[in-house]
Amino acid sequence: AQHKSGVVVAKVCMKSSAKVSFSKYATALRKERRMLENVPNVLTYSRVLETSNFGILVRQYIHSSLYDRMSIRPFLEGIEKKWIAFQLLCAVRDCHAHGVFHGDIKTENVLVTSWGWVYLTDFSSAFKPVYLPEDNPADFTFYFDTTSRRTCYLAPERFIAPGHQPSDRDTVQWNMDIFSLGCVLAELFTETPTFTLSQLFKYRKKEYDPAFALLSKIDDVHVRSLISSMI
Repeated sequence: AQHKSGVVVAKVCMKSSAKVSFSKYATALRKERRMLENVPNVLTYSRVLETSNFGILVRQYIHSSLYDRMSIRPFLEGIEKKWIAFQLLCAVRDCHAHGVFHGDIKTENVLVTSWGWVYLTDFSSAFKPVYLPEDNPADFTFYFDTTSRRTCYLAPERFIAPGHQPSDRDTVQWNMDIFSLGCVLAELFTETPTFTLSQLFKYRKKEYDPAFALLSKIDDVHVRSLISSMI
């Protein structure tokens, strides 16, 4: 969307009826914004609006996500990838230090400027479900696979067995973000998605190991060890 100061991203959610209220989500997002206002590698929603028909989230537009940047020339050098990885680790560390958990860390939610500065954006723990049914991928597709790439960055424990019901009191835990960030770093250094949804289910059953299939492509033993410990 156009704004007097430039271009913005506006995320719009239509209400099923005028009786629906998004106030608790709006309150949580505004609190989150205040808590993260001094974190340098984070881009929160600058406007949180609600009308009788819509909920609207607005943030600054940045041209390239990390997913885009990995395929744009000039391709990233090894030292640039390490710089991006360092910034992401600092961003997640600082968010967790303020008691804020992202809930949907993936390459599309990491923004990269033309000078290599990184922003973690589109925090979703306030309004997306923490746990998803293992036997029905519809919720995963709706909330976490909007680009239809079928890649999965969610921690295995976020998928629950049939018969278990999630609670409104469920919250994203720090280790869930660490797993997701490990998947992002693995994709950054190998330029290949770490897990598809089916591979993640196999990983839960110990039938698939990315250490052999993917992480062996990373030359730097320290980076490989870091990612292995995160996932």
